[in-house]
Amino acid sequence: IEPLHIITDPRQAAAQGELIVPPRTFRIGDSAGAFADCDYVFEGVAETGGQEHLYIETQAAYAFPTELGGVKIISSTQGPTAVQRHCAVVLGIGMHQIEVDVTRLGGGFGGKEDQATPWGCLAALGAFITKKPVKLVLDRMADMRMTGKRHPYSSDFKIGLSKELKIKAYEVTYYQNAGASDDLSPAVLERTLFHTTNAYCIPNVTATANSCRTNLPPNTAFRGFGGPQGMFVIESAITKAAEELGVLPSEIQRRNLLREGDLFPYRQPAELCHAEQAWDTAAELFDLAGERAAIAKFNQDNQLYKKGLAMMPICFGISFTKTFMNQTRALVHIYTDGSVGISTGAVEMGQGVNTKIAQVAARTLGISISRIKIETTNTTRVANTSPSAASATADLNGKATELACLALRERLLRHASTEFATDYEGISIENEQVLAAGIPAETTWEKLVSSAFVRRVALTENAHYATPGVHFDASVEQGHPFAYHVYGTALTTATVDCLRGTYTVDSVRIAHDFGQSFSPAIDRGQIEGGAVQG
Repeated sequence: IEPLHIITDPRQAAAQGELIVPPRTFRIGDSAGAFADCDYVFEGVAETGGQEHLYIETQAAYAFPTELGGVKIISSTQGPTAVQRHCAVVLGIGMHQIEVDVTRLGGGFGGKEDQATPWGCLAALGAFITKKPVKLVLDRMADMRMTGKRHPYSSDFKIGLSKELKIKAYEVTYYQNAGASDDLSPAVLERTLFHTTNAYCIPNVTATANSCRTNLPPNTAFRGFGGPQGMFVIESAITKAAEELGVLPSEIQRRNLLREGDLFPYRQPAELCHAEQAWDTAAELFDLAGERAAIAKFNQDNQLYKKGLAMMPICFGISFTKTFMNQTRALVHIYTDGSVGISTGAVEMGQGVNTKIAQVAARTLGISISRIKIETTNTTRVANTSPSAASATADLNGKATELACLALRERLLRHASTEFATDYEGISIENEQVLAAGIPAETTWEKLVSSAFVRRVALTENAHYATPGVHFDASVEQGHPFAYHVYGTALTTATVDCLRGTYTVDSVRIAHDFGQSFSPAIDRGQIEGGAVQG
């Protein structure tokens, strides 16, 4: 038997035509022509490696047969509907006979968006055939061997600048190491293209991306979903230019930050753009000038250790890039004792989404959060959900919950208006008290709910939310794929041991603009976790 040639290098795979999908190109302006007008042009290569998710809980599933030939699966997945759909195909039965339930995950970070599905299918198949419960849990080493990682990329870049250090042209070619099959690689590749220019306005851009098939386990989603790989290349290009010109990278970065109305390469304008504000806030808050002076003095006084500093902005689009995925549902029950049960498509994996959804409901209904229970994520209660991913889970499911609670609130206020013969517009529910002229002072939330039930007012609402205004035409690679963008700037300092060749990260400080925070502690944790994971 003659062994086949093993391909592990994405560039080699591309040269042999081993692509998962045809190459894609985002283009704005005329980069080829613009380079001729640039005062400085630099080229280089950027490499980003893989990364293990290292979630605390490994891949796991527990399945057992149900009545009428169905199967219920308790799955450690970010995408319950995906597990349901694939299990139905494997077992040859309808999705209505497959119930997937998720209480919470011990971490996910993208590693359980798609790659939890095989283990759910294996457990379901065993339960379906044997008619007995089947539990499958990977040990840590098996999990690390058999699951995909962050996609490694090898990329070529070319950047052109004016004498004023304005970036006039940028070209990049990405070679993504997809592994042996596509998994989520095409979607990750698309997200890389969307974040080609990071937080910079570049008028002439050509970005081409190749998803390359190699003889390695299929890689998958990981926090950032291809965005960090694209950002790393433009930052590498700016650093290369700065080194060649003898200037600080921050001089180039600050002069090219996005402003309101600037166009991304996919033609969406930057709206509510706070890239410059985030940068300037970080520079002032973290005393950039003082840090530079302190580092310069340290380096002058030390031979074996040297310190360095880097600034990096970020601009990240919020929404699934596949428009149809930007939808979800929420099912809200108000029980006759005034307690509330909520089911959504959101999967809690330590990011605090259940807390945020409960806060939305409590604020909308005017009641204590202690009255609210967020149920498990279940495909029977809430069907056809998108995975908990794309930094959109709280937005989508929180809004669906708000719509359901608003409908219930209006229904209850209409009932109160009729019950107490008072003007609907003047009624409110605050701190579990029903407030309005003519309504008895002792009328509480619980009493209102009880009287509404007696009057046969519906106390259940099923709401659907779809993100408005998002669209993208892949045939021309243009559109408005994101509901909005978030901006931030990080300042990182590090110390290098020049004798041993090792380094220590001394500090990472971040300024983020993300609107009004419902849960500052949760959001701070997400910012810190995102920074640590790259």
